[in-house]
Amino acid sequence: MEAALEPIHRLTVEDVFQMLDAGVLSGDDRLELIDGILLDVAPAGEPHSNAVAWLTEHFARVAGPAWQVRVQDTLFVPRGFRSPDLMLVARERGRERLTSALLAVEVSRTTRVRDEAKAVDYAQAGVPEYWRVDLEATEVVVRRAPEDDSYRELRRVGRGETITPLADAPPMHLAELLDAI
Repeated sequence: MEAALEPIHRLTVEDVFQMLDAGVLSGDDRLELIDGILLDVAPAGEPHSNAVAWLTEHFARVAGPAWQVRVQDTLFVPRGFRSPDLMLVARERGRERLTSALLAVEVSRTTRVRDEAKAVDYAQAGVPEYWRVDLEATEVVVRRAPEDDSYRELRRVGRGETITPLADAPPMHLAELLDAI
């Protein structure tokens, strides 16, 4: 006889905010909410942290009036919210919730499957470009042209190659990033 699954109480974004306000969750907790399920974001190891720091410096050096760099900030997506390792976002004043980005970047070392699945959320949010920096495979998976819940373009960039973001930002030489971690 098969046991019936107990019903699951799905959380809303507002539920999570109330939990933060009540002190049930800490503002220091790294969390993501997808389909009502609150997910813990794994602590970053040194290679991951080094990669995020390098990417931040790379883009922050040239941030201008059109966009800014956000690191591990909240991006509200149709199914909840994500916390990309790095985003380039349009400089817009007065926006309460960040609902899209020009570029979302996830750095994967042990989280490849989970970060790969995030492409659906970024596409649904209309993020024109999503990079998954795969430290194990020493490549960047570049997705562009979101359509519904996927991207029409996918390109794998290897160590000796360069990626030029769609946003008016400097090209990234993958070898420089890999050598820095």
